[in-house]
Amino acid sequence: MGVSGRARALYQRIADKIRSEIADGTLGPGARLPTEAEIAEAWDTTRSTAVQGLKVLVNEGLIISDRPRGYFVRSRRPMVYRPQGEFRKRPLSPEMDGFLTEMAQEGREASQRIEVSVISPARDVRERLKLSEGELVAVRRRIRIVDGVPYNTNDSHFPLKLVQNSEIMNPDDIARGANVVLAELGYEQVRALDEIQIRMPTPDEADRLQLGPGTPVAVHLCTGYTQDGKPVRTVMNVLPGDRHVITYERSKPPLGSNPAIRPAREDDLETVIELWDHAASWLRDRGSDQWQYPPRAERIKENIAAGECWIIEDDGVPVATITVDDHADPDFWTPEEAAETALYVHRMAVRRDVSGLELGSSMLDWASQLAADQGKQWLRLDAWRDNERLHDYYGSRGFTHIRTVEASGRRSGALFQRPAGHERGLGPKLTVSP
Repeated sequence: MGVSGRARALYQRIADKIRSEIADGTLGPGARLPTEAEIAEAWDTTRSTAVQGLKVLVNEGLIISDRPRGYFVRSRRPMVYRPQGEFRKRPLSPEMDGFLTEMAQEGREASQRIEVSVISPARDVRERLKLSEGELVAVRRRIRIVDGVPYNTNDSHFPLKLVQNSEIMNPDDIARGANVVLAELGYEQVRALDEIQIRMPTPDEADRLQLGPGTPVAVHLCTGYTQDGKPVRTVMNVLPGDRHVITYERSKPPLGSNPAIRPAREDDLETVIELWDHAASWLRDRGSDQWQYPPRAERIKENIAAGECWIIEDDGVPVATITVDDHADPDFWTPEEAAETALYVHRMAVRRDVSGLELGSSMLDWASQLAADQGKQWLRLDAWRDNERLHDYYGSRGFTHIRTVEASGRRSGALFQRPAGHERGLGPKLTVSP
């Protein structure tokens, strides 16, 4: 027999019902709630219990008390806050700063109050700007106001020695933005570190933003860095939770324009095996029996020691592997073919999260050029016999199917070759790193 949960108190159930009516739109923004007496009568309880339930919703920021008129659903028209918009290109001579321009485009009335002062920074600002004890900062403190309501604060801190005697020290709008001014001073920001905290406001923040009880805030700390890694600006944005939607735009970064290929090292053995296992798992999920056996670690070790196994990295992260050697497998290639000069491709595997970027084509182009550089005539490979999709892939990359060999105990045997030096150019160019 299961143990039932503890029954919720009546005031909590009153709050639950009103909260659900707000969530489903039965009570819309600005709607007037039943009076305390009406709620008490409907629930057959005391007025004090009704008040207790209403206070729960006030503390959650869902309703407001406007005595003597009563309780109302809090009206919300949130501002969409986009941290990633900081580095978007802007006109050199805009009429208004970015915030005022965006609000005007949405048909909202916006303004801001700006104060500038020179202060000794708090520890968190000093640490982010890597300042010594006693170094001062210039801080531009802004309150942004939308439709007559303080919507957020934006306090930008700059090392005083960088911005002294610049426009940043004036308590006026900088239409082209403080970032542009910093760039003009020789401190262009090329990257930023964003930190977001969710908490209750400090008394100063609640006062500046005229916050009611129960309203949490998001704190967005942004530190901007120059090309050489120097921090030049730390901004603290305080965003009331009932007035903002924080929106981040993300996209899958493409493979770098210069992915690197390097010889595998002894300590790369596990990496090569992981890439193999990853590819084998992907094939298994698609009903293929290719590579459904344990990797031959000793053979991979031998290839690494001989300089035949290679790793492809994207920003230092291994994403693919290929092995090339000049050994013609006697199970597949005739003595006459083995007498011809060729490089042979083995264990080409690509992580699936970089699939679609033609990295396999890039590796084949690289191997083809390597064969040509070594004076070889052919680039060859043997493929799994019954993987027709793989056969089509190699055919579309310039390989010719020579024949299919059924060797005892071997599932591979579809033989392909293409001339050394032949490149299709379908993927990014691989650069060789040591």
